Amino acid sequence: MQEEIFRTKGASITHCGQSGAFVLTYEQEEIAFKLCDLYAFRKKIMSLDIMELCETSAPDVEIICLPHCDRFLVLSLQEILQFRELLNGTFDILALNSTIQKILRRNVFNF
Repeated sequence: MQEEIFRTKGASITHCGQSGAFVLTYEQEEIAFKLCDLYAFRKKIMSLDIMELCETSAPDVEIICLPHCDRFLVLSLQEILQFRELLNGTFDILALNSTIQKILRRNVFNF
């Protein structure tokens, strides 16, 4: 069973409880990531220089190789911004969930 973590207009990330994989759904395709690969993907997206991509001499698309995968994404500036929103939202939710779990564990053991 997959549980949705975060969704934007064009993509979503879910977590599969059985395999532990994080699944990116984008353009009707599903791409599974281990957590460390999802971090690496986020790092690639966040490292792109948006100001440089806005220059008229910059290419219209950016090619992103996916970690530990034989796929790649060809993204426009708008799609890069959407992926930043998706990944920031996803990691914010994961951090919030982790904090809640710590508080619950502490309260249960101190009860």
